[in-house]
Amino acid sequence: MLALLRTDARLPATSLAARLGVSRGAVQQRLARLERDGIIVGYTAILGPSVAPLGLLRAHVLIEVGARDLPRLVAQLKGRSDVRRCYTASGQFDLLVMIESGSTEQLDATLDWIGAIPGVRRTVTSLLLSTKFER
Repeated sequence: MLALLRTDARLPATSLAARLGVSRGAVQQRLARLERDGIIVGYTAILGPSVAPLGLLRAHVLIEVGARDLPRLVAQLKGRSDVRRCYTASGQFDLLVMIESGSTEQLDATLDWIGAIPGVRRTVTSLLLSTKFER
């Protein structure tokens, strides 16, 4: 069921039931349990590539940070609305952050803000140009 929902989270319960070979009621019970147990934490709209020309800039930022500073940094990043996602990473960098900004000036200000946070040792930013596909 999770694979089907990841492909199309708007599938009606009747369609899910038919594809899984179970009743609609069983699907609704499973969905309720998955939501209650925190397996499914929300449903979202994925914006298409036509959004970028409307002024949405997206960037990935790799951040190297001291181990003791990591929890505080994550909490600070979580407080910024333009920081959309934050992942821990292996390798040279500790975090990968996805930023969405309305302008290059806003993006630059956010990058300056991140770089000024105590404990941030280094950042590398890649501006995303186009989406070839998204799941």
